[in-house]
Amino acid sequence: MSVVDFFTDLLKRAPQIFSQKKGESVFGLDIGLSSVKVVQLRRGRGKVVLETYGELSTGPYGGLAVGQAVNLSLDNLAKLIADLLTEAKVTATAGVIAIPTRSSLIVDVDLPEMSDDKLASVVPIEARKYVPVAISEVTLDWLRIPMPADIRTATENSPEGQPVKGLMKILLVAIQNDSLRNYQTLAKTLQLQVPVMEIETFSSIRSCLRNDMGATALIDLGAGSTKMAIIDRGVIRESHTISKGAQDISIAISRSLTVPFPKAEEIKRAVGLIEKPENYTNVESAISPSVEYIFAEVERVVIKYQKENRRSVDKVILTGGGSNLKGLLAIAEQAVGVPVVIGNPFEKTEAPAFLSGMLSEAGPSFAVAVGLALRGLEEI
Repeated sequence: MSVVDFFTDLLKRAPQIFSQKKGESVFGLDIGLSSVKVVQLRRGRGKVVLETYGELSTGPYGGLAVGQAVNLSLDNLAKLIADLLTEAKVTATAGVIAIPTRSSLIVDVDLPEMSDDKLASVVPIEARKYVPVAISEVTLDWLRIPMPADIRTATENSPEGQPVKGLMKILLVAIQNDSLRNYQTLAKTLQLQVPVMEIETFSSIRSCLRNDMGATALIDLGAGSTKMAIIDRGVIRESHTISKGAQDISIAISRSLTVPFPKAEEIKRAVGLIEKPENYTNVESAISPSVEYIFAEVERVVIKYQKENRRSVDKVILTGGGSNLKGLLAIAEQAVGVPVVIGNPFEKTEAPAFLSGMLSEAGPSFAVAVGLALRGLEEI
């Protein structure tokens, strides 16, 4: 199975293609713990046209403040999504929904070289070593990872710098069945056609990466956690979750300055790691520990990957709402030691020129949603 086929076939739960006609619009729906994002795209004259996009915070639907993470009930989530689709003027009824990283597992596994038929029976057995729940509770998929000599390097039983003979590497993916069922229920409740679901990491890769065959670290600074993936030659090689996110920064400000969470969220956006207004002299010291912890973990994973694979990570791409924190780029570059850029998935779409500034600022938050909608267009 090729990389393209893997992305195309992963997690299909119903019909193989959308029932819509060519040229009709599709949506991408990213359901996060702190907000839900939607993007609607269509193809027009060989271009991908951005028709609309929007975001609503989950906090108010769960009795919390804007910016706070909350795991909503299906009923409240359905109400939020219905409100979002209305406010954003989404007209598409078919699209793709993201499976969150917290409901999935992505890991690469070494196995003896074998045929695809044999692999199909071996993978469920091997998966038990990595999946912390019963295999019957998850949906499995996998991909053979290409192993050029400069990717698959020596083990203690192989001469340094040489590929290990007789071994193969696969990318193993497991998704909780409960999560799939919940999103199928949501789609049915909202009368949406969702023949495809996709793990959010793959969506961000589609929207933010070009045809770069080097190694890139993709960092998604979410509210409750930070998701990290290393993509090398177009394949995910590492997937890692860091237990701190943008919400931790707001909580630290709230405690340090003794202000309510909504005010702390406002200060975080206005001040960041650069501004030092007289009234908020403690902001930087409150923010820094969380930011330093996140990028110390990023650095650790990058160094480990480079050491084990003898491949340098050439670039870091930041996505997620937390990536717009003022002064973050400089700290990230200093910690990781490679160029760091902010992802702008809207660059892959056609939109009015006067929106370019707004879309550039909003882009990191919509990396998953844009990638989902792009996936939808591929299926039509």
